[in-house]
Amino acid sequence: MSLQAPKDMAAERAAADFSIDRLSRLWAGGDKQYEMQQKAYEIIKNDPELVVQPPRNILEFTRDEWREFTMGQIYRVLQLFKEYGNDREFAYEIGKAVNVYSESFSMRFFVHESLFRNVVNMLGNKEQQQKWNDDIDNVRVYGCFAMTELGHSSALRDIETTATFDLATDEFVLESPTITATKWWIGGSGQTSTHAVVISQTVINGQHKGHNWFIVQLRDKVTGELMPGIRVGDIGKKVGHDGVDNGWIQFRGVRIPRSHMLQKWSQLERDGSYTPVPNPAVMYATLIPERLSLITVTTQLIGQALTIATRYGVARRQGPKNQQIMDYQSHYAQLIPAISFMYMVKSAASTLDKQFEVLTAGGEMDPVDYLNHMGDMHAASACLKGLTGWYGSEILEICRRACGGHAYSAYNSIGQIIGDWGVMTTGGGDNVVLLQQAARILIYHLDQKLEHDQYPELKFKSSSHYILRAKEYLATPSWPVREITDAIRNLRLLEDALNAILLNSIREAMAKGKGLNDVLMDCVRVAEMHCAVFLFSDAVSKYGAPLAPEGIDKSVYSIMHRMTALWGLHTLHRYSDQGYKEGFLTPQQVKSVEEHYLEASKALRKQVIGLTDAFGFPDFVLKAPIAKYDGNIYEPYLETLLQAPNSVGKTPYHDKYIKPLTERVGPSNN
Repeated sequence: MSLQAPKDMAAERAAADFSIDRLSRLWAGGDKQYEMQQKAYEIIKNDPELVVQPPRNILEFTRDEWREFTMGQIYRVLQLFKEYGNDREFAYEIGKAVNVYSESFSMRFFVHESLFRNVVNMLGNKEQQQKWNDDIDNVRVYGCFAMTELGHSSALRDIETTATFDLATDEFVLESPTITATKWWIGGSGQTSTHAVVISQTVINGQHKGHNWFIVQLRDKVTGELMPGIRVGDIGKKVGHDGVDNGWIQFRGVRIPRSHMLQKWSQLERDGSYTPVPNPAVMYATLIPERLSLITVTTQLIGQALTIATRYGVARRQGPKNQQIMDYQSHYAQLIPAISFMYMVKSAASTLDKQFEVLTAGGEMDPVDYLNHMGDMHAASACLKGLTGWYGSEILEICRRACGGHAYSAYNSIGQIIGDWGVMTTGGGDNVVLLQQAARILIYHLDQKLEHDQYPELKFKSSSHYILRAKEYLATPSWPVREITDAIRNLRLLEDALNAILLNSIREAMAKGKGLNDVLMDCVRVAEMHCAVFLFSDAVSKYGAPLAPEGIDKSVYSIMHRMTALWGLHTLHRYSDQGYKEGFLTPQQVKSVEEHYLEASKALRKQVIGLTDAFGFPDFVLKAPIAKYDGNIYEPYLETLLQAPNSVGKTPYHDKYIKPLTERVGPSNN
């Protein structure tokens, strides 16, 4: 079997009916990005400060080793940023390569580079941006994002930390008045950060004025000692991200100057006169890019797990006919739709990035435009987090089972990925709450369209654009398509069915006369489906036509068309019960959708290696012996174990615990 596995892998790779190289380049974002990515991987893979070298194994690290190594990675990457300073684009590509190798590095650096920076630039005025950005860029300050509290998670209306303005000294005084006001899970604060952006209740002249964000120094930049009034501790052992020093923070009369309140949207004058934000929602807008960052996390972590599972699935043979386990329907029918999900999420990334650029306008946001577009971006990012969080967890469990007992070995990475992924279902907002918020926005827009024929004019195509045709869709009693093959040939028919089912579901979730809690799960499912349909509609706009447009390889376009069709079938299959309950789908249509969904998955069975190869993960990134590119999985697996400390030889505790038991003389020896 060990000799057969590389042959099987080579045959699978040769079976791809598309150019793996061209698809890899599409996935990377183009030829230039692909070439830079490959060069970056070559630079980092042999650098012991960035990638753990044998015989050491990062998957065996203790918490303390993870923490120190991850900070060392950050230090080394910043050195390389200077070294390649004349080519900032490539320097950034090196950082991305390390991101892919280590999710702990990704999150620990992201907290400073994105979250801390975004708050300063989205909520700070020009003077504040000029004051802080150079220090942020050059890491003369290292920032963290202090939002969540012990007793309130991300329920921002209930946070208890206070910032009280002292008119006499022109300062704010920060307090954590209760134990539940302790800032909690704050990435980077446990050991690293010199500064934090802190959201607090604002008290001016004895009156609560709502929320504001403040820049607060936590540690002396030279000595690393805590500043007066600051109490900080490390959260300790977690089930993932051991390289991230999540911490807790308490404030005890911490004084900061008035200028450290971020004042793009709200202003406080020296005399205590206060101008509030035009809408409290702007204070939470910094969470939108955090949620959009899940696109990167999803394609990196879930993509790696799928690569491991598919490579093992074609290299492993088992069963009465000694067939490849990927040939079992229980394998391919679950893994292939998950692979299509990766391509849908990746495809939507460019669309959402462009929409976010419209929202922020490079820091020159018009307040009216900003508020008009923020609701739609919030709905898109909130439901994206919900769908990717939950379906990603489902995919990881599919991958774990697909690798059998070998996924239980830490050396094959699946367990580490599952641990790192867990925070994605809760961090940045609980999925149920976020999906409920997204559903409320959809319900509001549908109600406005049906009752007043109103829908907001936006500068981009809204994820809820189907509401513009709500009356038409809701007037269609059933899906007129009788042959599902017609909808596979014309994906717009599939899109119409999904839009109609979704609109009927939103109308049901309006639940006139019912309390919100009574329709909570309906709202959650509506928002989840909204995201799945958005991913499909976005891909249809790019890959839905029968022929490839100019500028894209025909074989790549063909496989992306098939990926899009499969995701549409997956979504219709997943929510067909909803369509049946609404009377839009007949039992025969539901059955036919399932049959064609399974057939489409089977037809893509021989494409799995090419599709996951295109994700572009080198072996040293995957860290899993059972996922070797060449299919030679068994020898490297054993070699990995032999390199582990104390894996062979007499156990150190033999004389202490084993010998006293086994050396005893029993009755049979008398």
